[in-house]
Amino acid sequence: MKHDDKFADLDTLSDWQLENEDQDIRGYPVRSASGEEYGKIDDMLVDKNEKHVLAVRMSDGRLVAVEHLDIKDDHVIYNDTRAASGTHYTRVRAR
Repeated sequence: MKHDDKFADLDTLSDWQLENEDQDIRGYPVRSASGEEYGKIDDMLVDKNEKHVLAVRMSDGRLVAVEHLDIKDDHVIYNDTRAASGTHYTRVRAR
């Protein structure tokens, strides 16, 4: 799993509200496609200018771009060899 620190200037989701609350994946475990456990999602990070989620912060501090994540019912799959197929986060609005 790659650590990507290019997202250091993003806001935490606590300052925003998801337009689609079903996409709140904080607390979800993250696994590889083969089932390897990577940890849990601690927070979701928002691009203030574009007003959408760009990355997640893992419980160990790693930052991962959402384009590498596929949301399932109770967990997230991290795909390190390709962008996620259909994960598009809706816009957010300030609280």
